[in-house]
Amino acid sequence: MSNPTSIFPSWESESKQTADPNKGRRKILMAAFVSAIFPGLGQCLVGRRRTGMALLILAFALFSLCWPLRFLTHMEGLLIFGTGMLTLCIFATINAAYGGRARTIRPSQWWLAVLLPFAFGMAVAHVNWGSRAAGFQTFIVPSRSMEKTVRDGSHIMVDTWYYRTNTPARGDLAIFLDPRGLYLLKRIIARGGETIRSSNGVIFIDDVPISEPYVIHLGGAPVDMNNFGPMRISAGRFFAMGDNRDISIDSRSPEVGLLDVSCLRGRALYMIGNFQHRTYKILQ
Repeated sequence: MSNPTSIFPSWESESKQTADPNKGRRKILMAAFVSAIFPGLGQCLVGRRRTGMALLILAFALFSLCWPLRFLTHMEGLLIFGTGMLTLCIFATINAAYGGRARTIRPSQWWLAVLLPFAFGMAVAHVNWGSRAAGFQTFIVPSRSMEKTVRDGSHIMVDTWYYRTNTPARGDLAIFLDPRGLYLLKRIIARGGETIRSSNGVIFIDDVPISEPYVIHLGGAPVDMNNFGPMRISAGRFFAMGDNRDISIDSRSPEVGLLDVSCLRGRALYMIGNFQHRTYKILQ
């Protein structure tokens, strides 16, 4: 006579699965939380390795957009990475909790009220740490000194690795640490070896006027803010100014002055926007 366990394998596995339904639900819920933390790992823990491996591969593909591909230098890369990670985390969490054709034990759907916010929070965390690990960081601009280019309260994406391999160039919107220990966003105007002067707000580099379509003048600035120089920039230093020239505290001010290239912390790439200013644009 043949072994009964070989005749009814599905009945035996189901009986084992339903022997302790509370324990089974706890295991499934744990798998769901684990999949929110790292998509696909929860499926692997409950034996659904094929689905788990597929989700893990998708997760690694999304993280590759940050590094080594560094697609976040483009706004489209951030949108793809953010929406992809959000979709993946939510799908992996729900799939771990309620997926599987042969499963007879599932947690109550009331758990979605906990699982979905947790998956959303983990997706945001993945986007934050993934982008920062690849050299990208968001900053909030707390002043009007860069208007009309960047509004007060705007969020900007900064490539903190940019000046590892690139030299500062005129026109760069750079984040730097000033002598007071404050992070500032200003535009690089003159570099080492150049001579800068200003006459009635017009900037001359080596006695040649430069075009600055991004500059605004609100009026009321002290005379020495729009008339200064000539000043020779020493090697390894740079002169930075805000686009809102009459209110910006920058290299014209004694508390900032000429800046060493070692204080550069990154180059602004694009403005992300916020609920108040729904603006998305590349910064130039």
